[in-house]
Amino acid sequence: MSSNYKNGRLLSGIIYLHRITDVRMDGTSLKNLKIFQRMCGPDALQNVLLTTTQWSGVKLALGVEREDNLRHEDFWGDLISQGASLERFMGTRESGLELISKLIEKEPKRLHIQDQMVEKGMTLVETDAGKFMNEELISLQKKYEKDLENLERERQNAIAEKDREMEKILAEEQAKAQERLEEAAAERILLADLREVEMRIHEETGKKREEKRENNDRAVIAIASEDIKIRTHIITLFKPYSTKGRLIYDIRDTKEFQKDPSNIAIQYQLNISFIPDIIGKTISEFFHHGVNSNNYIVYNNALYWSKPGGPIRIGTQNFHIFTVC
Repeated sequence: MSSNYKNGRLLSGIIYLHRITDVRMDGTSLKNLKIFQRMCGPDALQNVLLTTTQWSGVKLALGVEREDNLRHEDFWGDLISQGASLERFMGTRESGLELISKLIEKEPKRLHIQDQMVEKGMTLVETDAGKFMNEELISLQKKYEKDLENLERERQNAIAEKDREMEKILAEEQAKAQERLEEAAAERILLADLREVEMRIHEETGKKREEKRENNDRAVIAIASEDIKIRTHIITLFKPYSTKGRLIYDIRDTKEFQKDPSNIAIQYQLNISFIPDIIGKTISEFFHHGVNSNNYIVYNNALYWSKPGGPIRIGTQNFHIFTVC
């Protein structure tokens, strides 16, 4: 979802499915619903269809009764009050297309978790959905640990009373509780590991961004003297002069000057006095291939001005250097 959002793709809607054949909404369904709500956020709920399925598996009156129960604030009521719609999927192609058509007309919106992870730079665990997941896993761990303690106490009582059958049953229950505890612990470790990976990615991305900024700060544009004609000192007074240039990040590295050049436009900033400026520029630059400190290049929304002192020698070529001021 974060990748899609970064690439400018938003969801027109989400269809959340729930079986109407379920007698009630159990704890797992409620937790999934709460995570879903925190992922969407209030702004995107208008694009959510809370959809019941498997209507062919119940009598209509019973299905309607269960549907009404879902409207209760303990279940879907809060989401509906914030804009989500209650819909039915009747198991047919037409019914499915009808649901999709209701979403196609909606304005695509970003989800809360996309805003938190992309715009605010949070890791998954730091988002509202991630925090809820982590808190639930902590709660489950405590519950299963307490269950194990109670089961062990009951098993010891069964051993004391020499009730072999009850001891066996309790041992099996202990094994199941231990398995659930290990699963919850493993999921918490997974979330922690994921957070560590995300933090490392954020750190590496930050370093790369800082390195790029530092590189851009010390970057210069180099133009070979042979790529600038002598008549440039006249042409650039009236219009940009197109030539070839190289973006150099380290002027001390001669290999940087061997990069393939790209198109560059040299422009000139006129002084207040127009005629004297032309004469002065012509005389002073005739032997400098038409470039002086008033020449500049626009690159990536930054101004690169010609460095005073004329061209520099790199290998067998002379280069005019333009730097950011």
